[in-house]
Formats: sequence, C-alpha cells, structure tokens
Amino acid sequence: MKTKYSDSFCWLTAFLLVMLLSCSELQMDAPTESCANDEQFNIDHPKAELLQQKLDQIIDLGVPGIVLALKDADGTWASTSGLSKIETNMPMETCHLQFGQSVAKTYMSAAILLLYEEGRINLDEKIAKYLPESVLEGIANASEATVRMLLNHTSGIAEYNDKPRYVTFLLQHPLHVFTIDDYLNYVRGASPRFSAGENHSYTNTNYLLLALIADEITGDHKEFIREEILLAHGLNNSYYHNEGFMNYPDLVNTYWDRYSNGKIENCSEMHRINVGSLVGDDGIIATPLDYISFLEKLLTNQMLAKSTMDEMLDFVFAKPDGEDGYGLGISQEFINGEEQLGHTGGGLGAGCILSHYPKNDTYFFLAINLGVSITPGIADPFEEIADEIYAILLED
Repeated sequence: MKTKYSDSFCWLTAFLLVMLLSCSELQMDAPTESCANDEQFNIDHPKAELLQQKLDQIIDLGVPGIVLALKDADGTWASTSGLSKIETNMPMETCHLQFGQSVAKTYMSAAILLLYEEGRINLDEKIAKYLPESVLEGIANASEATVRMLLNHTSGIAEYNDKPRYVTFLLQHPLHVFTIDDYLNYVRGASPRFSAGENHSYTNTNYLLLALIADEITGDHKEFIREEILLAHGLNNSYYHNEGFMNYPDLVNTYWDRYSNGKIENCSEMHRINVGSLVGDDGIIATPLDYISFLEKLLTNQMLAKSTMDEMLDFVFAKPDGEDGYGLGISQEFINGEEQLGHTGGGLGAGCILSHYPKNDTYFFLAINLGVSITPGIADPFEEIADEIYAILLED
C-alpha cells in the first residue's frame, strides 16, 4: 500500500536508535467489539471472488486484518479477512471503524474550500492575515505562504514530524498527549524546505496550520467539519474528533512490526493517543463505505461547486521531475497508466488508501490494521498483492 503522501511520521535515525534500545514487548491493546452491520452489498459482484482471494493472501503474509470496499458499475461490495483484534480473536468486519490517517487532509481541504465558497477565506491571501503573530512566530516562510500553498504543499514550511527531537520524545513517552503548540515548537527556528511557492513537498505542518486558520474563522474547525461535511452529507459513521471517539468500541485495534522482523505487537493505545492529538493532518475514523461515500460526493460536485473542484484538482508537481501530482488536499497518481485520484494514509499502527479510478468510475477504500510508518517485514510481497488488487479494480 503506497503511502507516499500520507505518512503520519517520518522516522529518522533517532527512531531506530530509540527502538533498538527499547527491547521489551509493549502491550497496549484497546477494546474492540463486534459491530452492527446493516449495510447492503452486491454479494454477486463479478470481482468478489478474485478480490477475496487477494485479501486472504495478504492475511497469509502476517497482516492482522484487512478490509476492502468498492463501488462501481456493478454496485457496492465490501469484504474483510483476518482480525480486528488478535487478542480476542475478533474478526475484522466491514462495519468496523478504520483509521483514515492522512486521508483527513482531504476532509480538511474540503472544509477550507467550503469557507472559500462562502467568501470567508481567500486562497491566495497570506496566512498571516488569518493567524495571530504568536502562532506564526519563528516559523520560516509564514509571512510569505498563502492558504493555497498550505493546501497544495508548496509553502516550504518545515515538517514537524521529521525532527529528531520530536521522534525521540514520542518514542520515549509513547502515551504523551501532544498539543498544537508542541508540534509548532518543533518547527520554530527551523530552516524552510524552500522559498514559498518554489516547489512542492508534502508536509503535515501545512494542514495543522489550516486547522488553526479554520478555527480562527469558524470558532471550532472540528465542529465545522462534523456539521458541514459529515452530518450535512449523511456520513453518519464518520467521526472527526468527536468526544471520546478514540474509545469507540467499533474502532479496530492496531499493530506494528516494530523491528521489521515479522513479530506483530499491539500498539493501539499509543496509536490512538497519537491520532487523537492530531488536527487537520489526521484525526478521522469511519467505516469503509462512509469513506467511499465521502469521496464520491466530493468528486461528483455534491459537496463543492464544479468551479471549486477545478481549483482542488489543479495539480502541482515536485521539481525537477515529480511524476505524481498533488492538488488541494488530493493526490493524482497513475496505476498501470491509469489516473488514480484520492489520498493515502499511514501511521504507527494502520494504513489505508481511498481512491477513484475515472477510467471505469470505480471508488474504493482499502485498509489494514498494521502500521506502515515503520516498514513491516512483509512490505514487498504486500505491495505486489496490493498492485494485483488495483489491477482487478481497473478491469472493465
């Protein structure tokens, strides 16, 4: 599962040193229960048998659990393989809540673009107009970067999660609850990646700042996303920083291959605390069908006007020879020569991809409850099977 645009962490040498010096097994499991599944699927979907075989093959590699949901000309289909919680032998179910990780950036972007349509924000205005000096103090490029540059990652603002101080502290204090100030303090005084607008580089800090801008405009960007995106579009099984949402019983447990040696450990408590601390660049959980519904409503102009979507799908590319594009909170890649629009998400204990193939109007969401921020030992064979899944989805 490619997570080029989505890692919630950029693990550096500091990470490896800390982990190798900390050899005791961590037990951080969390409650996960069976969920009420009232979803209707086309059980006779023509791709069901082949796709189920691929899901089972991924579980055979050692992934704890996997879910795939799709919608195409033959209807909606979803299935799982493996477990949502190993410790209780709880099967993965299609109604279980999955971590979206950086897929949250697409939701955050949609919120900013709604404010743009309402005339409450100018995409080409400097972010200093919307954020107080106390927030931007010491952040290089903050006085030159625009809202659009945050959205398409051309601001050049430094990344908070590739700083050794952050990675080291996180791993030495795995249950620490970080604040927004904590994250911003890691980039204060740091050099910019490049001059504002000069290039493209995927940076989580951009979306943290967008959340703060939305807070300044709406009073509470979390409530705005819940009301104007989730509730307004019937996404009743989607949650963004709802009270206690990291303890919902339908939420899967998460695991990591800490040493990339195939030994799976439960990291759910650490993972949930981390996700619950992040705003703008992470923080969404939902059922697979809700993720698909969100992307379909977005790309069919049900959420934003077509003219706004044209802005969202105006892709930039990393210089000098970037092949994959990034719009305003949405990525463009090419799989077997065919365009794929959406976003990936990757974190300590989970990974996912939410995408659309315009070629045959297929929407899909694929998620595993095994971390991808640390490369698991089964990464290469997993990628091979994932590519086979994409090929099946692309078939007419």
